Formats: sequence, C-alpha cells, structure tokens
Amino acid sequence: MEGDSTVLQFLGKWSQKIYEERDLVQMYLHIFAAALFPIYIGSHASLRRPPSAQSPKKAIRSRNQDEDDDDIHVEEATVEGLTPSDAIMFPVLAGCTLGGLYLIIKWLEDPALLNKILGYYFSALGIFGVGKLVGDGLNVLTTFIFPDLWSYGNQTYHVDPLLSQQLTGGVKPGRVQVHRKFVADKMTPLPGYLSTIKFSEKNTQRLWALRALLKNHWIFRGYVHGILSMKGKVQLNDVIGLMIGFFAVVLYNTLGKTWWLTNLLGFGFCYGTLQLMSPTTFWTGSLVLAGLFIYDITMVFYTPLMVTVATSLDVPIKLVFPGKKGGMLGLGDVVLPGIMIALALRFDLYLHYLRKRTSPTPIVLNPDSSLTSATPPKITKALYKSATGNWGERFWTMSATPEDKASVGSRFPRVYFNAALVGYVAGMVATLVVLNIFNHAQPALLYLVPGVLIALWSTAAARGELNLMWNYTEDGSLDDGAEEKGEKKGGREEKKEVGTPEVLKTEKDAKEKAKRKSDEAHHVLLFSLSSPKSAKTALE
Repeated sequence: MEGDSTVLQFLGKWSQKIYEERDLVQMYLHIFAAALFPIYIGSHASLRRPPSAQSPKKAIRSRNQDEDDDDIHVEEATVEGLTPSDAIMFPVLAGCTLGGLYLIIKWLEDPALLNKILGYYFSALGIFGVGKLVGDGLNVLTTFIFPDLWSYGNQTYHVDPLLSQQLTGGVKPGRVQVHRKFVADKMTPLPGYLSTIKFSEKNTQRLWALRALLKNHWIFRGYVHGILSMKGKVQLNDVIGLMIGFFAVVLYNTLGKTWWLTNLLGFGFCYGTLQLMSPTTFWTGSLVLAGLFIYDITMVFYTPLMVTVATSLDVPIKLVFPGKKGGMLGLGDVVLPGIMIALALRFDLYLHYLRKRTSPTPIVLNPDSSLTSATPPKITKALYKSATGNWGERFWTMSATPEDKASVGSRFPRVYFNAALVGYVAGMVATLVVLNIFNHAQPALLYLVPGVLIALWSTAAARGELNLMWNYTEDGSLDDGAEEKGEKKGGREEKKEVGTPEVLKTEKDAKEKAKRKSDEAHHVLLFSLSSPKSAKTALE
C-alpha cells in the first residue's frame, strides 16, 4: 500500500507539473508534429523504382504513329546525389555563408534590408515548393473522389475513362483481358455508394469531364530563344498548386510573416528537397552528417554566429512555433536527417523487391547482395508497382481480394525507416531535455545525427545486413537493366543496342538535342499547354 501511495504521489506531482507547463508541452508536441510531417510525406513521395525491381513495360506504339506525337513518357525524376567530398565542402560552404551573413548584419546594424532581399529570394523558391506540396495533396484528394478502381465486397470495379464506363474484371499482366463486363447500373465515375446515385445524362457527362480535367496529363511547352527550353507533363492540380503557392508567398510578403505561413513555406522547402536530394550511399550520408555535426557544435557553442543570424533574420528557412516562450527549428534540422530517413525508406523498398527475385536455379542471397549457385543463374526481377500517390485507391479497395488491392505496391516492411524515425524522435527528445536543463540554445544536429545514424547502423548490424547496407547505392550502378535484354515485343526479339551505357546515353541525348533543335528552329518565344494526341486507358 505504501508503494502504491508513492507511485500515486509521483504521478500526481508530474501531472501537476505538466498542467502548469501545458503551454510548453503543447509547443513541444507542435515541434514534433511539424518536424515529422515533412519527413514522412517527403520520404514517401521520394519513392521510385529500386534497382532490384523490373521497370513496368511501356505501352507498345503503333509503327505508323507519328514520331512527333505529343505524348511524353514519364521518366524517373533527376535526383542530385551527394559525394564523399561534400562531407568537407558542406561545412566549409555553410561556415562561409554563415560568417558572411553575420558580418553583413553587424555592418548594417538594422537587418531590415537584408531580410527583405533574402525574403524575396526564398519566397520565389517557396512558390515551387508550396506548389509541389499542394499539387500533390490535391492529386491524392482526387484519388478519393475519382479512383481508378474500387471494390465492394469481393467485386472490383475498374473505371475506364475512354469508354466512360465502369467495368468488372480488368487487364492482367501480359495485357490479357479477363471476364471484362460493363456495369449497366454504374454510369458515373464515382465510387462506393455514390456510384448508385442516378444523375441526368448531362450531369453524368459533366462528371466524366470533371474527372478527365483533374486526372489527365497535359503537355506544357516553354521556349525562349537562347534562354529556356522545356517540355513536360502537368496536371490541373499542379497548376492550382502553383497558383496557391504564389498566393501564399504574396500573403507572406504583404500581410505579415505569420508563423503558419512561414511554416507552410518551410514544409514546401523540405518536401521538395527530400525528393530532389539523395545521399547516394549510407556511408556518404553518414560522412556528410558527421561533418555538419561538427559544424553545428562549433557554430553554436564556440561562436555567436548561429544564434545571431538565426534570431536576426526573418526569412522562411525555419519552422516557428507560437507560445509564451516561443520556439523555432531550422530547416536544416529537418532536411539533413530527413534525406537519410528517406534513403532508409527507399532501401526498405529495395530489400523488398530484392527478396522477391526468382531464378530457375537454386540461389543463395549473401549479405553483400552477391549470389551463390552451381551455375550462373538468370535472375528475374519482380515487376515494380507504384508505391506512391494511390491513397484513394488503397482506401476504396480495402475489401478487395489480395491481388486486386491497390495497396499491393505500397505494402512492404519499413524496418529501417521506422528505426530511423525512432532515432530522430529520440534525438529531438534529448535536444528539448538539455534545452530545459541548461536554458541555452542547443544545436539540434548534436543529438539528431547520432540518433539517426546509430539507429540505422545498429539495425543493420542486428539483422546481419551491414554489408548490404554499405554496398547499397543510388548512383545507378546496381540497375543493370538485365531484365530488358532480349525482351520480345510483338513476337519479335527486340534489337539490342551495342555499346556501354555511357555511350548509349550520350548518343540518345545527342539525338534528342538535334531533334529539339530542329523543332525549335523557327521559334523565338513559345509557351503552350495542350492535350496528348494518344489517349490511354486506365486499364493497363
């Protein structure tokens, strides 16, 4: 009884303390949510086909189709990979930039002019960051309203935009139609209960037109002679997102730099950076974080540079948290550990498809990703299924059979990702605890870097996958493209190209450049938005 009384007294004491400091606790919870939100969504948005998976087969084009067709094949996004030399250059460049800003602030005495210049600069970048974040969010929302497939019980319905019909059955791998039937009582593109609502013929056509407007890709061309040349696919939601990003930046610069607008721009920066930057390898990322770890300690504890610049500049390069004491978190404390956490998630996806590879001869997968067998085996990679952007389809197919679930591609073990998140949270907790004890600004990377790196490498050691993690790289060397060699199309063996990948890529780039130069020979200024010539069915 006495022991219970002590426990109750302890709980009562801490409950009272938490109540008295409820504003501080609320701010800390806000910090955790604001830091984890862009890391989580940015990491998942960065998922792409790993080298251990086979590329989805491209649609076969008709031989008499015009080569100048406006269709653009969706290519994997170009990612900026870090190198070991960046472990040295990052701290040096960051130190020079920080020192330069510190001297300018001291020279100006009033940093208002510097704030205005940097504010406009980062605001211009923020338009694209917020635009990408909002555009992707709207695309996800669209999948809930107009999914490509949905299920009721064990029956799965496919929405065909070309026929403006809902169908049962579908197209299996190999483009073999299996019991495809039209559903007479479901004339709209809406899912679930909404599909049973009867609309007039005119309103039904409007729903199909709205679906096409939101989901179809459009071809955007931009050309300014000698300055700009670009061509790519966009969706209406991307344009709306860009407009919202522009509107948010205008509000930020005219109606006051409120904390929520500052954080919105910060989320956009983090979201975009996690998709465009990669450590390339785990050991390169560890070196870069170690270098910035030393830089952060030096600038916070041994110089006044970091604190002075952070408190003097009012630009969207930090997350701001309102409250009696207030708080802030630099975007570097989110992005730098975040790129390692995103790499861990892509590594999880790589391992998932690596374990799904098949071979006609018995093979043994060694920890270093090498293969052991009596004869050199022919490896067959599993076909890659998109792991991003299909939240609506995943929701509407929860009751479907396993092979019809839209979540098949997005379901894989996230061992290293979860471990890295736990390490990040532990590092953030340590930062806030030390901050309260010493009542002095803390370099968050001092605690976040060890938390994330220890979590990742210790997990690999515990699972016996240290060599596999060490050898993993995103520089393209693991993707040999063997599954595409000797591939047959239309009953004929595809012609193989001779030459090294570098030579073939150079020749391909040269041909594309020559074709683009010919197309733009008579253009001086051109901006256009058009629909693709060849339509594509959703049942692919």
